[in-house]
Amino acid sequence: MKTGNVTGNVYKRSVHRKIETNGIGVKGAEYGEGCAFLTSENVDKAPEKAKQLWITAQSLSVWSGAEGAKLCVYEAVNRAAATAVGKGEAKVRMVSMQLMLPADCQEQELQKMTAAAQEAAQKLQVTLADVKVHVSGAVIAPVATAEALAEVWTAPAGAALSARAGQQIVMTKWAGLAGTVRLEKTYREALLKRYPAQLLDDVAQLEQHFSILPEAAVAGKSGVGLACAVSEGGVFHALWTLAEQAGTGLEVSLKKIPIRQETVEICNELDINPYELSGNGSLLFVTDQGEMLAEQLQQQKIPAAVIGFLSADNDRVIVNGEERRFLEPANTDAIYRME
Repeated sequence: MKTGNVTGNVYKRSVHRKIETNGIGVKGAEYGEGCAFLTSENVDKAPEKAKQLWITAQSLSVWSGAEGAKLCVYEAVNRAAATAVGKGEAKVRMVSMQLMLPADCQEQELQKMTAAAQEAAQKLQVTLADVKVHVSGAVIAPVATAEALAEVWTAPAGAALSARAGQQIVMTKWAGLAGTVRLEKTYREALLKRYPAQLLDDVAQLEQHFSILPEAAVAGKSGVGLACAVSEGGVFHALWTLAEQAGTGLEVSLKKIPIRQETVEICNELDINPYELSGNGSLLFVTDQGEMLAEQLQQQKIPAAVIGFLSADNDRVIVNGEERRFLEPANTDAIYRME
């Protein structure tokens, strides 16, 4: 395609016709506008004395092409939902995207990226409201960024929740979730020499767990004061971020961090640390009632476990049996070390 903004016909054919607004009062994705707008729902039903708050969250694709566009939508929406936890009654309303394509990119690739992003948005029940597309010689592979917008009706003054030392840390799902799916797709042929096809097929199905909206909804009604979506850099990076946001230290048991056996096998074979592997789809909470929250999540068929607690000092400690080591500031995602 030609350098610059895509032409009107290409945009209409490969973007505008691929996305839907899901009927929630959002208008966007018209060629030439480069923006979207929405109307607020249920203003008359807002909680008494509540204030309206808008939260935005951004993501940049870890991977190129259609897979990167899809994950980008999940990550932005997950971050917005996690940020809204503890702040009031929340709903992620829409997500917008920017696609940067190399000059040799074919229109079919644009169609695949748009379709993948729309597929993710539909599964999340969020409107893909606007897609900006630009062709540039500055990139060598298709790159996606996304921004999600969440509407929150905040709690009355004085009722806002916060994190503090002594609270427990709850983790949903498993370490290295999204990264494991990516490794299976990228290295499937090599992995088939070591593992049965059924194991790898099971990994491919894990994509259905990428959304954290169900657990965020449960947490929002359960007195959770702070949440952090696991994404690039894995659960170790998310734990560091959680402690930074809480202004505390933490202590986490490595053996209590949930991890699937498929992830262990694949990461051992490829010599990757699964705790530093992209974990999109997993969420960390801090709460006074960790066991109760984990049980509530499990009742909703959401895997969850208490893995540690916030501490009064600033030390971030990972405990593995008798070994205690300090958590370090985030490294790059483990998957980059394969490239």
